[in-house]
Amino acid sequence: MDSHSFLFVVCVNDEPLYSRCKSHIMQLTVPPSYSVDIMPIYDSASMASSYNKALRHPSKYKIYLHQDTFIIHQHFLHDMLHIFQSHQELGLLGVAGCKTLPPNGIWWESGQRMGKVIEYRGNAYHPLDFEHGDEDGLFTPADAIDGLLMAAQYDVEWREDLFRGFHFYDTSQSLEFQKHGYQVGVACQKDPWCLHFCGDSFDAAAYEADRQTFVKHYMAKPSR
Repeated sequence: MDSHSFLFVVCVNDEPLYSRCKSHIMQLTVPPSYSVDIMPIYDSASMASSYNKALRHPSKYKIYLHQDTFIIHQHFLHDMLHIFQSHQELGLLGVAGCKTLPPNGIWWESGQRMGKVIEYRGNAYHPLDFEHGDEDGLFTPADAIDGLLMAAQYDVEWREDLFRGFHFYDTSQSLEFQKHGYQVGVACQKDPWCLHFCGDSFDAAAYEADRQTFVKHYMAKPSR
């Protein structure tokens, strides 16, 4: 394990989007004595199976992000590293999520959403600034974080046996980290760290199928 290395893991099916994503990564300031690597994954069968490939990489700090996520906070690596080094119990860090996951498994329908992100949707920018975060801390503990950016300082296997598509892998992984004894959190951001260039296409049938799988496996039991 290389404790002085960052790995960005990106599933790619749109080269122009990935090029912009990569360009933003390359503009980040890097802490002294640390290195940065980028692992694009093409022809992904699922997010979980693709992300599991990254677990073989020696980098301690792995940042899983969408190809349409552009990190606009230049000191992201410094701040992320400071948070992780200050809290060894924190395993997984995001920029948006919820304190308490609702019974339907959909984090953004929680009454306790947290985080900040700028969305580009419908040809317009939409700054999202959820309440319930701890403005004075480094991060706020969360039940679940969104998959647009998930930074990890420990390796936990992604549940590709359950999620064979592109939905609920992130909420699942949030709970898997907690099952392994780690905390999950949303970073406290003065200004949004990321611009999410999300489109308007949405596969409702696939989403609902994965949601039902998630609820059956994680929410329908007395204990997660």
